[in-house]
Amino acid sequence: MDFPNLLYYNAPSLPPVDITVFEDLQLLRFIPEETALAVSSPCDGENIKERQAFIQGLGKPEVRAALEKLNDDTGELSELDRRLRAARCTHEKDAVFAALAASLMRFMSDAADFPRTCPLACRFADFFGRRRDNAKTSGFEKAVESASKRLFEPSENVFTVHKHTLGLSPGSDETYFSRISKCADELGLEPLDNPTIPPVQLSPEIINTLAAAYPDAFEEFAKLRKTYEKDYDPKIARYREATDFYLVALRFLDRIRAAGIPLCYPSQSSEREIDIKNAYDVSLLAKNETNIIPNDITFTKNDPFFYLTGANGGGKTTYLRTVGIALLMYVLGLPVACEGGRIYPPDGIFTHFPRDERFDGTGRFVEEQNRVEKIRGAMTENSVVLLNETYSSTNEENAVIHTTALAEELFSKGIFGLYITHQHSIVETEIPFLNVVIDRNDSNRRTFKVARQKNTGGSFARDILERYSLTKEALEARFGGETK
Repeated sequence: MDFPNLLYYNAPSLPPVDITVFEDLQLLRFIPEETALAVSSPCDGENIKERQAFIQGLGKPEVRAALEKLNDDTGELSELDRRLRAARCTHEKDAVFAALAASLMRFMSDAADFPRTCPLACRFADFFGRRRDNAKTSGFEKAVESASKRLFEPSENVFTVHKHTLGLSPGSDETYFSRISKCADELGLEPLDNPTIPPVQLSPEIINTLAAAYPDAFEEFAKLRKTYEKDYDPKIARYREATDFYLVALRFLDRIRAAGIPLCYPSQSSEREIDIKNAYDVSLLAKNETNIIPNDITFTKNDPFFYLTGANGGGKTTYLRTVGIALLMYVLGLPVACEGGRIYPPDGIFTHFPRDERFDGTGRFVEEQNRVEKIRGAMTENSVVLLNETYSSTNEENAVIHTTALAEELFSKGIFGLYITHQHSIVETEIPFLNVVIDRNDSNRRTFKVARQKNTGGSFARDILERYSLTKEALEARFGGETK
């Protein structure tokens, strides 16, 4: 059955963003890998608008509460679907399917009542509204309700084991642990820690014995499964991926707002350009940074690609992440941590950051070449490529050759991106330079701002010499005479 997608209004057509991009941009600190993989296909222009509208609707507390309820439903559906597939005897399948059917009815009801805040939400709610109506007219709802009541009958004479709960008697909220804790308190003993007891799966022998003790109940479970199992599609449990993503995204956005960082939806440009005002590297929130310096981001047809150079510790990698995070959040349909802008949606985002720990025995240089070739094979003229000291593992002469060739290729193809490099001999090039800005009037203070420069400025050798009083003027003043 084709269920309406809750993540994309139209079928996604772009290839997935590699999980290493999320890792390089340090977004896996906020977005679990499983969730990142579920939404790794970037949104095109139309899907960006639809997902943005859905997320804007979640700004209302009642809509967010409805999503959290759906997330609980999908979590239960996923678990019961797993248990159904793992059932070891017929009676167990019958009983689990009865529980699954009840969970499915709750999900359909909550989905049908989901606030219709945007086309994506309307399509979803309308679909399950029709399914709920069909369940009523077909007799499915009534059969599930009857079977659900029977589910409690066998449990009245068996222990209920769930996490740290072990029931004492039917109809009682008291557990063995609460009774022991009460006795310990009366004896003046230290409070007990809650034990962690994994859920216990009853053996087929016990389940078959229960079926013999409650034949009417299990007969009803069996009839329900025989009649309706063919109508159950396990793909419905995959809604868990969508509800998880939206809730993870909301928590991430909450954290950004709590830090006082603005969030907005840049307008979608009809011309190929990226123009973002005061964007933030929100990955720094994972380090509890409180003073994140924003920067502008600009790419055009005339200036698509830049070298990024400057003093160590000046914020080059931070700026690279700022660009990557802003664009990735945009193609995920999320608001961007910036003050405004225009973006022509990229169809792919690629990063190459140092990965010393990932060699397979071929060496870092070969590993870098392999990763670069993978990017070359996947990128298009509308991709964004962010390179962080690629080819820094080899000698300077070799590094300059490979760095120049790669950067010139990307620049000539009009691909948007940045290349952090320390290869100071790269000067004769059409590729423009961005530099981190140093405040030379304040002890060469790093401002963490990035600006366009005509050249690399000697890689800020002057500011290093000034810091340690090793300039020609400082040495002459210290030792007297003229230095050579």
